[in-house]
Amino acid sequence: MPRIDLQVPFSEKEDARRLGARWDPRQKVWYVPEGVDAAPLQKWFPTPRAPNVRAPWYYLASTLRDCWSCKARTRVVAFVLPAEHEVLYIGDDPADDCWEVAGEPTLLSYVAHVGDRVAAYLRTGAPHYNVDFSQTTKTFYWINHCEHCVAKLGDHFTCETRGEGFAPVTSEQAAAIRLEKVSEIFSASCGTLTCGLEWFADAQRSDAAQQLDVSSNVGGWISRLVMSNKYNYNK
Repeated sequence: MPRIDLQVPFSEKEDARRLGARWDPRQKVWYVPEGVDAAPLQKWFPTPRAPNVRAPWYYLASTLRDCWSCKARTRVVAFVLPAEHEVLYIGDDPADDCWEVAGEPTLLSYVAHVGDRVAAYLRTGAPHYNVDFSQTTKTFYWINHCEHCVAKLGDHFTCETRGEGFAPVTSEQAAAIRLEKVSEIFSASCGTLTCGLEWFADAQRSDAAQQLDVSSNVGGWISRLVMSNKYNYNK
């Protein structure tokens, strides 16, 4: 039986502990240990949201950013979907809801839920990226944590602030991004989609881009796209 991870706000951690929950310091998550009655802990069970994006495969992007707490440089990750991914469009009438092909690569942020196989992959491939409670958004989502001091590194600064993380404005910043291709079906519920990634398109077109691809079933990181520093983002 798969381990049950819990979504426990910091203010309720002692309540969860008294009811049998345990803290996983590596994954930075509370969970129900084997042999413990899970019923009293149900209020902290994650509530899967219906996916609003899906793709036949995905990239796990990684780069470096400064930790706001300890000031050290630390690795952060994010999901990037290929151009053929689909987005669920919600109409006024539920009968009008439909999936449409996006047509361009897209960066996901504020990801609330991913499939079990994707989550399992992240436990080994990105152990500092896990579900946590954000005091800013007052929601649970997949949040990066500093590799050195485990401070939360929210998506606003990591994914949306120009000149930081996954919003490069210089060729040097773009060159620092790595894309690991995971040949696994992907679905998720996310809050923000950033389409038309200029740095991604340039990297794909560049003669300097190098791409390797193997099945995710062998485990570990899947493929690497190394972007050159020939791109001019000062436009």
